[in-house]
Amino acid sequence: MVFTSWFEGGLKAWNVAESLEAVMILWSIWKHRNELVWNSKQQDSNKVLSVAKLNYVDLVDARNKLVVAADSCVVGGVDKWTAPDFPFLKVSVDGALFSSHGSYGVGLVARTVAGIVMAARTLCKGGDLQPHIVEAIGVKEALSWSKANGWTSVIVDSDCLKVISDLQKQKYMVSPYGHILYDCRTLISDFDNISFKFVKRSANKVAHALAQTSLFEADCHFSRDSLPGVIASLVVDDLI
Repeated sequence: MVFTSWFEGGLKAWNVAESLEAVMILWSIWKHRNELVWNSKQQDSNKVLSVAKLNYVDLVDARNKLVVAADSCVVGGVDKWTAPDFPFLKVSVDGALFSSHGSYGVGLVARTVAGIVMAARTLCKGGDLQPHIVEAIGVKEALSWSKANGWTSVIVDSDCLKVISDLQKQKYMVSPYGHILYDCRTLISDFDNISFKFVKRSANKVAHALAQTSLFEADCHFSRDSLPGVIASLVVDDLI
């Protein structure tokens, strides 16, 4: 039996916990294999299993936090941007496809309880991806960005219902998209409080505009005072 057949058969026979343990061990084997090939670092099997167990504990902890946060997801979505409650920051995210350029962009903006922009960012990368994958990458970038800035209580807004719904399901997908969601769940353990909310496009105008401009203003960081005029006006509109 080849590995693929064995693993697919296992996923049908194992329960959720057993499947998760198998994935953690396989990931640890792959990680240590790369260390051996690229960095000539060799570890024994006990080390491989130890790393797998630590990853398992971290992921279970992240899943528990996510279950608590799931109650705050409004399935219908809100029509207008609303300020977060203290001590949360609200990080809005949106993705954009630039198929003719073979690339995609992401827009991020973090705002306080008073609606003041803490920071904003644009990213643009090469790749012809499906829309939901770009949106998932955007959420992952939002989490990484928040972690790097030391924001520990965060609400992530997205106008992609599929990504928000899939993040809150206890389902693991063996696919590039599933791997991105796994990375998001892993990052959750670094926050004191984390919540994901689906919002309509009308409530996500600032992140949407940033994503659209990322093709021409790629990898830019903005403060409240350095926002482009069009973006700044959208921020003001959200407060009216």
